[in-house]
Amino acid sequence: MRKRMIPAAVAVLGLVGALTAAHLASAEPAGPETGGLDTEVLEDRLADVAALTAGSVLVEVRDGDDAWNGAAGARDLDANAPQARPGDRVRIGSVTKSMVAAIVLQLEGEGRLDLDDPIGDHLPGILPYDEQPTIRQLLQHTGGVPEWVGALYPGLAEGDLTEVREGYRTHYEPEELIDLATQDPPLFAPGEGWSYSNTGYAVLGLLIEERTGHSLRHELKHRIFKPAGLRHTYYPHDHGSGIRGRHSVPYITTGDADEPYFDATAVSPSQLGASGGVVSTVGDVNEFYDALTDGTLLTDEQLAEAAAFVETGTGFQYGLGLGGVTMGCPDDPEELFIGHAGDGMGHQTRTFHSFDGERQITLSWSLDDKHGHADPAAFEEALFGLLAAGLCGTAS
Repeated sequence: MRKRMIPAAVAVLGLVGALTAAHLASAEPAGPETGGLDTEVLEDRLADVAALTAGSVLVEVRDGDDAWNGAAGARDLDANAPQARPGDRVRIGSVTKSMVAAIVLQLEGEGRLDLDDPIGDHLPGILPYDEQPTIRQLLQHTGGVPEWVGALYPGLAEGDLTEVREGYRTHYEPEELIDLATQDPPLFAPGEGWSYSNTGYAVLGLLIEERTGHSLRHELKHRIFKPAGLRHTYYPHDHGSGIRGRHSVPYITTGDADEPYFDATAVSPSQLGASGGVVSTVGDVNEFYDALTDGTLLTDEQLAEAAAFVETGTGFQYGLGLGGVTMGCPDDPEELFIGHAGDGMGHQTRTFHSFDGERQITLSWSLDDKHGHADPAAFEEALFGLLAAGLCGTAS
């Protein structure tokens, strides 16, 4: 299908820095030809990121019909572990929100809801508030709904994994997490502020199930995964554990000298749910955003609505399940890219794409460094270098 161009105004998503020095890393070309992609630059930028993390790093870059993918590091931190491969599965975390938002927009297009409906019209009592946020406000995090993660794991904000270790395998129904978050009053009146809310997306998952009569898993499979051709992507069963198939092991640093890394593979999928539960590959994530921009999943008008960004007060802007960045590309410093960041309990993902779907990059690394094992500024600089090499054009 032809590509769609969607005008929008977005700002930088917390990425600053410049390219850093190169180190050795393994990388695999996606095919014998990589066209205008400068694979040497991409390999060097991948090596820069890999040199600053003990885990693995996976990446795929696309420029039109040309593609390159690479991997660095081992699949896990055990001695003699096999090397990571670009097709390894990872939990993509909040990148899931772009998929959930696409389904909600599809349902609006089918006349099953209006984005400006108060959520209580469809799910009475799900939020115990007199003033109910609209579906649109939940999608863009302007509903004022408090966050459940901090309520369940208060020490996590300080890097304390005590509660996580005790409860990461516990099953929760979405309603339980929503109830936990909403013990406190709203953060602000709907539409009067911005605060990122996984709780809001837990509500949206229930909305999809109420409007369709099917599970969120069913709707993701038939509305997103199959039409977009995501052959390696799935939404885990709530009572499952682990990650199916070949995957990198997700770790969180602990601050404990005797056991510096916590293997978070077995986290209960129910704790990630509609806000972050999808398992995928870097290649499939690129396929998803390609399908999002070429008319496969959304119409021009729906994508434009998703890319109607609001101010967040945090240095970036946010739409309906989409974030936006400018990379300061030399040819067009104001060029805008859409995508999302994802925290998959250990796995970390960044994915950004030009509005015409021609230039894409998705990368994921397997170590959530909450205790400063690497220099955070140096890591952000290396990360920016890889993203810029993929998005700004690397033709030699």
